[in-house]
Amino acid sequence: MSSGMPLPVQRKIDSVLKRVKEPETLRSIGGLNLVRRVRYSESEKRLIVFMDIADPRSTCLVCSIVNEHLRSSIQRELQQEMEREFPGFSVEISG
Repeated sequence: MSSGMPLPVQRKIDSVLKRVKEPETLRSIGGLNLVRRVRYSESEKRLIVFMDIADPRSTCLVCSIVNEHLRSSIQRELQQEMEREFPGFSVEISG
């Protein structure tokens, strides 16, 4: 994920994306490309993480419930890790 943000910030974000795992495969969300973009503002002390998790193509109700549970789990862990890595910042997970 290339951006105009400072290299130390990019390294912290990359570190979080490597640590946070997708619960079923235990692969990193960075490796699975589940984050489309991160918006960083030092002046506002704010991070917005744009997730890229597709909705299931199936009309199966159980599949939808499982997918939503996985999405929530990933977003919760990502939120916690970003807040730990960037104390004092407002962190928003979108998508």
